[in-house]
Amino acid sequence: MGMISQSTIVLRRLEDYVGDDKYLMRKCIMLSFAATVILSVVPYFCGRVLDWLVSPDTVQALDLSMLLDLCTFIILLVVLWYVMTCHSKNIMSKMSLQTARRMRNEMNDKLLRVPISYIDGMPPGDLSSRFTADMPAVSKLISNDYIGFIVHFTMIIGIFIMMFITSPILAILYAILMPITVLIIRYLIRDSEDDYRRQKAAVAELNTQMSDIISAHKTIKAENMEEVVKKRFTLYNDEFTEAFIRSNTRTGMIAPVVSIMANIGYLVTVIAGVLLIYGGSMPVGMFLSFLIYVRLVNSPLLMTVTVFDGMREEIISLERILDVLEEPDEEVPSEDDGFVMGEGRVSFRDVSFSYVEGREIIHSVSFDIEPGKITALVGPTASGKTTLANLMMGFYSDYTGSIEIDGREIRTIPRKDLSHRLVAVLQNPWTFEGTIRENVLYNMEGVSEETFLDVCRLTGLDDYVGRLTDGYETRIGNEMNRLPLAQRRMLAISRAILSDPKILILDEAVAGLDPITGQTIFDRLKDRVDGRTVLIISHNLALIDQADTVIRIDEGRIVNE
Repeated sequence: MGMISQSTIVLRRLEDYVGDDKYLMRKCIMLSFAATVILSVVPYFCGRVLDWLVSPDTVQALDLSMLLDLCTFIILLVVLWYVMTCHSKNIMSKMSLQTARRMRNEMNDKLLRVPISYIDGMPPGDLSSRFTADMPAVSKLISNDYIGFIVHFTMIIGIFIMMFITSPILAILYAILMPITVLIIRYLIRDSEDDYRRQKAAVAELNTQMSDIISAHKTIKAENMEEVVKKRFTLYNDEFTEAFIRSNTRTGMIAPVVSIMANIGYLVTVIAGVLLIYGGSMPVGMFLSFLIYVRLVNSPLLMTVTVFDGMREEIISLERILDVLEEPDEEVPSEDDGFVMGEGRVSFRDVSFSYVEGREIIHSVSFDIEPGKITALVGPTASGKTTLANLMMGFYSDYTGSIEIDGREIRTIPRKDLSHRLVAVLQNPWTFEGTIRENVLYNMEGVSEETFLDVCRLTGLDDYVGRLTDGYETRIGNEMNRLPLAQRRMLAISRAILSDPKILILDEAVAGLDPITGQTIFDRLKDRVDGRTVLIISHNLALIDQADTVIRIDEGRIVNE
C-alpha cells in the first residue's frame, strides 16, 4: 500500500507538471474508457444474438436483412473501438514527446539556476543518467504505460461487470481465484522497488566511473592503476547485476503465474458452465459469451501486472527528474538596482563556511583586500585559499558573516554586475567546444581584432596559436585535453584581461608554465592591471614577493597578515 500511495503522489506531481496538457490526458482516459465499454458489451451482444438465432421462433421466421444489419452493427462497434483506441494512443504519443522535450529543456535550464552546492552534492554520473536513462523511461511512462495501465485496469473492471451480468454463478467461481493471484503477485514484487532504486544508484555510479576512467585514462596507464580501477568498476557493476537479477527473477514469474491461474479459472468455468447448460439454467449463447470474457480478461490482467511492474521503475525515474525540476532556484539579487562598483575594496568579516553540513572548513575569517593593490593569499595545500576565492566570486551564498565589495554584501550584488567586474583565472581553466577565438571572446562583444591580438601576445597564447595550422580557428573541446594545460591557462588569462575587470583573481594562474614564461606573463600583466585590485593565490615565491600585501591562511584560519 505504501508503494502504491507513493506512486500515486508522484503521478499527481506529473499531472501538475503537464499543466495545460492535463486535459489531453483526461481526454485520452475518457476515450479509452469509452472504448473499453464498447469492447466489453460486444461479446454480450453477440451471445444474445446467438441465443436469438438458435431459438425455434427465430429459425422459422429468420430475416436475412435483419441478420446482416446485426452483423454490420457489431462490425461498426469493433471499428469504433479500434478508432478510439488508436486516437487515444496517438494523442498520448505526441504529448509524451512534447513533455519529454520540455523536461529536457527545463532540466538543462534548471541546472543553470540551482546553487553550485546542489551540483557539488551529486555525482556527475547521477545527473547525466537522469538525462540518458530516466528521461526515456518517463517518455515511455507518459506515452504508453500510464494510460495503458488505466485502460487495462478499467477493461478488467468492465469485463468483470459483464461477467456478473452474463452469469453471476460463473463470475463468482472465476472471481474466487483473483485474490489468490493477487497475493502471489504481491509476494513476487514486494521487494522489487528497492532493487529498482539500487539499479538506478548503481547506473549513476557506473556513469561516474566511466567518466573518470575516460578523462583520466593516461594517468591510469602511467600509474599502472588498471587493476584498481577494474576492481572498483566491477564492484558497482556487480551491485547493478545483483539488483537486476533479483528484480527480474521475481517479475519474470508473474506472467506464468497469471497464465496458470487464468487457465485454471477457464477450466473451472467450462465445467461449471456445462453443468448449468445441462441443467437448463444457462443458454448456450451466454455460456459462449462468458467463455469469451474469460479469455478476454486474461490479456488485460497480464498486461496490467506487466505494465504496473514497468511503471514502478519508470515512476522512480519520474521522481528523480521531478526532484531536480522542483529544486528551489538559487536566490539572486535583482538585475536592475543600479549597482556601480567603486574602487574594488574587498572585506571579509567573520566568515565561516562548510561544503558539507557539520564539517566547517573556513573558521571566522576576517581580512581586507586593498583597492588597486596586489594581494597574495598563501598557505599550505587544502588550507582554504581556493574556497575563499570561490566565496568571493559568489559561487556559494550559504556562509555566515559577510563578504563586502566596496561596502556592499556580495549576496546583494546582481550576478551580471559581479561577473563583469570580478574575473577569476582558476587552477584548471574551462574551455568549451568551439574555436580558440570563441573561447577567448567568451561572453564578450565589440572587441577589436587589434585589442584581441595584443592581449594574446601579452599572455604568450599568440606564440602557440601561430604554430597551429588553423590558427585561432582551431577547434578545441571541453575535457578533451586537445589544448595543453599551460595553453589553457594562457587562454584563460587572455579572456580575463579582455573582460576589463575591476577585481582580478589569479588562482595558480601561471602554474605549469616554466618560471621564465610565468614571470614574463606576470610582469606584462602587472602593467595591464595597474590600478585594479588583484588577488594572487600561489605557491610561487617569486610572485608572492611582488605582492603589496600577503595574507596567510592555514586550516581555514588567518594566521598572519
